[in-house]
Amino acid sequence: MRLLTLLCAISTAISTTIAAPAWAETETFRYDIRLEAPSAARDLLVKHLNIYKWQQKNRFTPELLQRELSALPAAASDLLATEGYFDAKVEATLNEDTATVYIKVDLGEQTMVGNTSVVLQGAIVDDPERYATLMQRFSRRGDLLEDGPFSQSIWDDFKKRALQTVQARDYPAASLLDSEAVIDPVRKEAQFNLLIDSGPAYVFGPATINGLSRYPEGLVQERIKIAEGSRYSRSALNELQADLQSMPHFATALVDVQLPQQAPYVAPIRVDVQEVPFKRWNGSLGYSTNTRFKSEAAYRYHDLFDKGWVFDGRVRLEQLEQAAEASVTFPRGASNWEHRVWGSVLAQDLQGLNSHLYKTGISRVQKKDEIERFFALQYQIESRKFDGGGEEYPQSFTLNHVWTQRKLDNPNNPRNGYLLQLEAGGALKQILSDASFLRLYGRGVYYSRIGQQGQFIGQASVGQTFSGSPAGITSDWLFRAGGAGSVRGYDYQSLGVQSNGSTVGGRVLATASLEYQHPVIRDWRAAAFVDYGGAGADWQSLQPVTGLGLGARWNSPVGQVGMDLAYGVDYQQIRFHFAMGLAF
Repeated sequence: MRLLTLLCAISTAISTTIAAPAWAETETFRYDIRLEAPSAARDLLVKHLNIYKWQQKNRFTPELLQRELSALPAAASDLLATEGYFDAKVEATLNEDTATVYIKVDLGEQTMVGNTSVVLQGAIVDDPERYATLMQRFSRRGDLLEDGPFSQSIWDDFKKRALQTVQARDYPAASLLDSEAVIDPVRKEAQFNLLIDSGPAYVFGPATINGLSRYPEGLVQERIKIAEGSRYSRSALNELQADLQSMPHFATALVDVQLPQQAPYVAPIRVDVQEVPFKRWNGSLGYSTNTRFKSEAAYRYHDLFDKGWVFDGRVRLEQLEQAAEASVTFPRGASNWEHRVWGSVLAQDLQGLNSHLYKTGISRVQKKDEIERFFALQYQIESRKFDGGGEEYPQSFTLNHVWTQRKLDNPNNPRNGYLLQLEAGGALKQILSDASFLRLYGRGVYYSRIGQQGQFIGQASVGQTFSGSPAGITSDWLFRAGGAGSVRGYDYQSLGVQSNGSTVGGRVLATASLEYQHPVIRDWRAAAFVDYGGAGADWQSLQPVTGLGLGARWNSPVGQVGMDLAYGVDYQQIRFHFAMGLAF
């Protein structure tokens, strides 16, 4: 009898094990998900549904899964409603034998944006010009949204933009009194309605400056171009803040106003700055295939003669190039121009040409929005020695203008946008120069996303120095090419004019580059490129060359690392280009 009972128990245990669902076979509970949904909804559901978040949780249990399945259709419908799918149907089932969750989604028809209405009240009603301007902007914004898809983010953005538009000028205390998005389930249409109270019109009051202990107050006061009693403008405050933040004297700057709740509606300006120490030392180590190993040391003093003048000293030592520079930069005044005086020396031993270039000059630069204008007046003298024998000592007294436009989504790591640079400069033989010449140069870089992750970078440069002969012209007013940042596959500065066994600068330059980058892992990007161009004595003798290859880019925590393996088609040679810098 006992034996029969034992056999029955074993039989029951075996049958129970055979019939148990798949999740009982292991101690760690796992389940799969099969989602049947249009692409418009897939990413949203995968990102936000809890069933995906808990899929890898070790402590998740079958009981919790059943509970989540019962709540999933409602949760998914709420998510889809934020994208305008108010009639979506969601089914969720579980196959216990395979521990697989099946989710099926029918989106239905998406709701579109219909009419938009913004009603203004408050003091702005008595300001017909400003009132009309705002209503025109609201109308244009509504026209752009009408007949487009509705989503919660679009509705939130509409409210935010409308309020910020009113607050941007004259009415910083404007508030949103009422807002509603009326959904018509029959017409599948959403109507936007806003009621905004402008509040009173404000004017700027006096400015107070806080946080100064090292530098003179006039350093900041000269930057404040907002007249007391002028109409409130958010852009004027933003411009002042950006101007102060760009100054080397301050780590941070914050500009805001205090809004009184009762008349007179005069808003005092409050400027808060955080100063940096008087002195700063910087150093860096690096390597590039252009000039080999390098080290650099820099010193900056922010308050020369107690006037807020900035002194900079810099020494750079590389195997093929050495440089030293000292300069004094004067703070920008009411004209928004920054002035600088400097002196420098540059020694190079490249492609059979040993040169020492000495410069001194004065410059002025103005930066406004995405445009930078630079003017420089400088005197330079050079010592050139050729491997094949012979020496030259040209001198130039030059005037130069550089116009630069940067329209980039991110100045440090651009993915979209462009950079355009145009230069014009020259010298007259009658004024401290050995030759008369005019140099024109232009360069452009274009960045564009390709697909979700790819990036295209196109570059082109062209230049010409107009003169009867290159004799008597210092080297940096002529052109050489080759190496990283130019035509890869060829040695640095190796493309130019052959003279006395050396490669010297020519009077014409033309280069172009096409590069495609694609992310590989984390901060690494693979690159494929083709470069074309060169430098020559004139356009008739210019012999452009081609380089192509593969590379890698790494945005490391200590700086950017670039590596390229390039093939110089015309010289049938392979060159490795590498650049790395470490700041400390």
